Amino acid sequence: DLLARMPKPPGSDRREPMSEPFTLHIAMQIAEGLSAAHAVGVVHRDIKPDNFHIIRRPDDDYFVKILDFGIAKVQNSKAARTRTGSVFGTPHYMSPEQASGDRNIDAKTDIYGLGVMMYEMVVGKIPFDADNLMGILTAHLYHTPTPPRVYPECAELSPSFEAVILKCLAK
Repeated sequence: DLLARMPKPPGSDRREPMSEPFTLHIAMQIAEGLSAAHAVGVVHRDIKPDNFHIIRRPDDDYFVKILDFGIAKVQNSKAARTRTGSVFGTPHYMSPEQASGDRNIDAKTDIYGLGVMMYEMVVGKIPFDADNLMGILTAHLYHTPTPPRVYPECAELSPSFEAVILKCLAK
């Protein structure tokens, strides 16, 4: 809802970007939560805005909770095997490994999804879109995202934060 409520300037295909400090506040909480899951061998595999809930706490008006571990994978578990070629996740937020149906999904897939979310927060749109599923998956597999600071609204984004986002989105 937070992303959806960001206004779109007239004639633009992008929402207004969120500030770097606010994006960092949200992204750091997500990263800490994913780190805890990864430490016990759980990979979420469906990182997208719908799977995060923001609540108000006395010390933080924007406290993030991670939801929906429904397609999570427990590393090194024989019971949680996914067949090669099976694709799980939400196409616009999928890592290249997920898009290709790779069975050996690890924590890097969640980092990639977080990179897509951070990109969307600071740019106002997702890095890859297409008219159909195969176009979206192909973009995740083979295309490089436009660096955020190319957009005039993102010119003030720090080079170091842009580098973090692009590193998360590396193939």
